Amino acid sequence: MTTEARESYSEIAALIASLAKTFSLSDADVAQAIESGQMHLDFSQDDSGNRFVAATFQGTTARIYKGAIKHGAESGKA
Repeated sequence: MTTEARESYSEIAALIASLAKTFSLSDADVAQAIESGQMHLDFSQDDSGNRFVAATFQGTTARIYKGAIKHGAESGKA
């Protein structure tokens, strides 16, 4: 595995772990929810220029920043 591929794998694993923590799911359940379309992911940027992944699952949206998770009212409009 190349260094670049390994870095991408690590970033995806960290995102999956963050999503699992956010929505109280297992990593496998997160993967299944994404694959089935039950969980939607969008890349975005806040008003301060910080990039995040907006994750929506069962009517709840959270912003996943590198090193931080913001839920519901905290995250504002994703």
